[in-house]
Amino acid sequence: MGDASTVPPRAQDESERIAAPIEPLDALLASDGLYYVAPDAASEIRLTHIGKAVEFHRENNPTFDRYCSRAHLTKTHFDTEDELALIPLMPASIFKRHGQRARTPTSRDVLDTTSSGTLGSVSRVPRDDLTLMRFFSSIAIGSRELLGVERYDRRVFNLGPSTEEEPNLWLAYVMSGVAVIFTSRRYMQNRRLLVERLLHDLACVRADQDVTIIAPPPLLLDLIAELERRPALDLGPGTLVVTIGGWKRRLGDAIPREIFDARVARMLTSARTDAVRDTFNMVELNSVFFECDAKALHCPPWVHVTARDVRTLDPLPSGKQGVLAFLDPTPTSYPGFVLSEDLGRVYQSQKCPCGLHGDTIVVDRRVKRVESRGCALKIDTMIHEGSRDD
Repeated sequence: MGDASTVPPRAQDESERIAAPIEPLDALLASDGLYYVAPDAASEIRLTHIGKAVEFHRENNPTFDRYCSRAHLTKTHFDTEDELALIPLMPASIFKRHGQRARTPTSRDVLDTTSSGTLGSVSRVPRDDLTLMRFFSSIAIGSRELLGVERYDRRVFNLGPSTEEEPNLWLAYVMSGVAVIFTSRRYMQNRRLLVERLLHDLACVRADQDVTIIAPPPLLLDLIAELERRPALDLGPGTLVVTIGGWKRRLGDAIPREIFDARVARMLTSARTDAVRDTFNMVELNSVFFECDAKALHCPPWVHVTARDVRTLDPLPSGKQGVLAFLDPTPTSYPGFVLSEDLGRVYQSQKCPCGLHGDTIVVDRRVKRVESRGCALKIDTMIHEGSRDD
């Protein structure tokens, strides 16, 4: 056999990739019981993997490295979670204007995933294969440990957009992530809900079949409005309804969560509101947050979340409202250290009625433009000034 120099470059790259040992973070994401680890163990997970992510992006992303230098970050090993506040944040606005600036150049075969542009501007977030694979892992873990979905023979009804029609839209990739894990059927075509086909298929579900219906809230409300004009469906006790993506362009149609859950439960889950669950994600975040049956939105154990003061960006105490900031170590194609455009609260180390013990969040509303301008301007300036040497 010839030596490595005789192997075509592409094949050599592939053989090295296959032979490479699995990364510790990927081994972690493939483990069971991750949400059930003790708070101290979860803290160690975050400190270890966020530190490694900072080191990786500083070594491979010149823009982020200069940004860290301007923020006077001198370390990549963190001993306490308080020290994680030293990591500079990428404002979500950077992905709207300069998405390629955020890209870590070593990533290959990058797909620019996009937001829906509800405020008139579109975020473009670069994702490579490993970043997407870790995103799918977050869905698998949350589905199993928060939603209690362990059987993969359940029928999944997908009321969201597909990557065939929306090849770069992040919500479509979120929905495709579900299809990777569960066999599902889509009910969107040309951006319209196929109501009659969906109602026909729901009526054919046997009482002993487990069913999951996944939809953005506005489309689910459209379905409920149609069902309320027809004879009630008799779906089985294993039915679960999961909302994803928020109200987006139909914010004017939004109704209080308690009323929404009650209407959905009455028509689809035998009035069990604990079977109606929400999720949280945004295009700049590479992990999906899931609600438990107690309606708490749990932070994935590998993601560090804080609420930040709008003016100073200092971390706020547990339960205080601020701009949500995420330190997500899973992306390799961009630094997952993001200052969002959402106001919310982080409740630290909560003992939840569902049995979990960890951080939970409440997302209150989007940041208004004047607030966004105030809290992100300084960061934006530092990043842009650090990029002028490119």
